[in-house]
Amino acid sequence: MKARSRGLSRVSSTSHEVAELAGVSRSAVSRTFTPDASVSEATRRKVLKAAAKLGYQPNVIARSLITRRSRIVGLIMGEWENPFYATMLRGFSEKLQARDYQLMLLTRGPDGGVDSALRLLMQYRVDGIILVSCVPSPQVARQCARAGARLVIVNRDTADMPAVGIGADAQGIGRDVAELLLRAGYRNIALVRGDPSVVVGIERSEAFRVTIAASGDARIVINQTGVVGYDQGRRFLHEAMRHDPRPDAIFCSSDLTALGVLDGARIDFGVSVPDQMAVVGLGDIPAASWGPYALTTVQLPVERIIDASIEALLTPAAPDRGEPIVMAATIVQRATVRAVSDLADRAHGS
Repeated sequence: MKARSRGLSRVSSTSHEVAELAGVSRSAVSRTFTPDASVSEATRRKVLKAAAKLGYQPNVIARSLITRRSRIVGLIMGEWENPFYATMLRGFSEKLQARDYQLMLLTRGPDGGVDSALRLLMQYRVDGIILVSCVPSPQVARQCARAGARLVIVNRDTADMPAVGIGADAQGIGRDVAELLLRAGYRNIALVRGDPSVVVGIERSEAFRVTIAASGDARIVINQTGVVGYDQGRRFLHEAMRHDPRPDAIFCSSDLTALGVLDGARIDFGVSVPDQMAVVGLGDIPAASWGPYALTTVQLPVERIIDASIEALLTPAAPDRGEPIVMAATIVQRATVRAVSDLADRAHGS
């Protein structure tokens, strides 16, 4: 009773008071609130009952000083304009919390750079860091490794870095989209992407270009970089309509850009999609499936990328570098590319 009255009279109580009220040792209290620690179910029930009565909450900061593990994972996002990244953020957050880890999110550092964001996260002694669509300098990546923080980099090149690289098969995406457009009968094709320096974008574009060139009767009439987002996609379509020859198919590096291209074609110019022009996106954001758009796009293996990233980050025996983990993507065919069966029907005069 002494511990109970003392605990209720203060704003917070201690593990010692919980142990007294529960009739167990302080180490039993500690084990009860430590993920994966060994404690009997009977002891656990007594400790939780006493903690609830006293309003006790464990001090995770103090615990991290003892265990040398913060159970915090840092996440740095390189892009936010694209709704695709909100979906990825939610997946990381839910799956890490299910494993008793908390997520600390940064977009960029105070100076707008990835390196400064990494240095800031290291001050919180995070157990690991995931970078999505951004990449640090090799020097800062090595500093993180020396400090014991494992790095996982999603959708970017990890050459010369102590980091695990995970992403979709960029070359496979480029090849598969090109083959889809060729089978559907498109011949004057535009390739539209954002940052021209991103390695995965270069690989995807090169595979797309090679496949188109190998067909012998199709060509890339526009190869445009620096086009990011809905507004820029719509403006690009205005430029494309003045081009000679005008493209009859456009492959965009994001769904958001593709939606701008699609609205520009249909609303601004009255182009019939997919009969007069095809539009293909990348990412399969929720809006891509909306009725007015029904966008043909590339669905990235988001769930598998998130699962693999967390396993690489939290598994002590996993290597911290090596060949990137590459996963196949899937083309979701909707209404902005002619179906191959439609083309066959026309050839037979039906």
